[in-house]
Amino acid sequence: MSFRPLFGSLILGSVLAFGGSTALGQATNLDRTIVASAGALNDGQKSAVSAFVGKHAEAIRTGTDARSVEDARGALATPARDPAASPNFRKAYAVILIAELSPVVKGVDLHRSLNAMQALRFSRTPEALDLIIERTAVASEPSAAKRIAAASLAGDAFEDLDASNAYYETAARRLRDAAVSETDWLALQQKLAAIGAAARRKDLPADNARNVRKAQAEAIASLAKGMKASAKADARMQAIQRTLVGLRNDLLVMQSADRSAVSKILAPALSDLVASATAQWDAAHADAAMAASYASVLNNCEVLLRLIDRGERPQAYAGTKPEGDARVLGPAWDAKDKAKFEAEATRWAGIVSAAPYRN
Repeated sequence: MSFRPLFGSLILGSVLAFGGSTALGQATNLDRTIVASAGALNDGQKSAVSAFVGKHAEAIRTGTDARSVEDARGALATPARDPAASPNFRKAYAVILIAELSPVVKGVDLHRSLNAMQALRFSRTPEALDLIIERTAVASEPSAAKRIAAASLAGDAFEDLDASNAYYETAARRLRDAAVSETDWLALQQKLAAIGAAARRKDLPADNARNVRKAQAEAIASLAKGMKASAKADARMQAIQRTLVGLRNDLLVMQSADRSAVSKILAPALSDLVASATAQWDAAHADAAMAASYASVLNNCEVLLRLIDRGERPQAYAGTKPEGDARVLGPAWDAKDKAKFEAEATRWAGIVSAAPYRN
């Protein structure tokens, strides 16, 4: 039995729960006229904020028990979570938080680092989120647990982030690059999910949302291209399995022009995922859990390919109905009918290698 999913659940629960004994309504020890300041903070206000942050940041750095660290995290998050907190205050607050907590975020103590990242997340600033996104990259963060937590926090932060529309595209590209090099499937899942969360930001203009979604498709495409070159079963399929479910739901509600832009990248990637299953046929079928993940990916690939292709090549489906499409890939995989599977995989490879997918 693998304890990896349980471990991931514990990490994510720790990240998303705002606990400790410091409640939002409790006194912050920071004058609320500072928190609600409409203008730039003056020197006296900055000094008061610095003293407040320094005190609690020190508790996160050196607290001798988990409760004291979590209480300090709660105290630091409370002013930024105050409904009266102004954008000017949050920006100034984030600058001070980053200076105090950056070494903790980058440190080797997982518990302290998670609490520091949580405090930063609530500042709702791109500067603080930049520090969190940096922790999602394998090149800068060796701890898979911290990469999982950082990606989860990034996805959560997009909901109420105070940032320009262009920033969402920049953040999505950074998460895309971090996803491509990720070896831990839970961390990969969180990164792909975070990009999806950015694309679903309610007030994000269509052009920006489309570019964010393209970054997610590019990540899947790069992963699929690398995966099909190996005969070894790949645990990252478990992350892609979950991502494709959400992506399918998103495509169904996207405008046709936006869907088409993403589809040009996504359709060849889906075909590459099918090719990966062909290459890893024996290895994936040898493990029941892995075989089930592959089956789910293949079912979603087939549904998405048909959804996309009906929009891109409607003439090829004239006189047919979507519900009349009998699935081939999933059933052939489950039945271990490799000849039938390969024939359908080859058919799709031919479709996505030609116009309108390839010019």
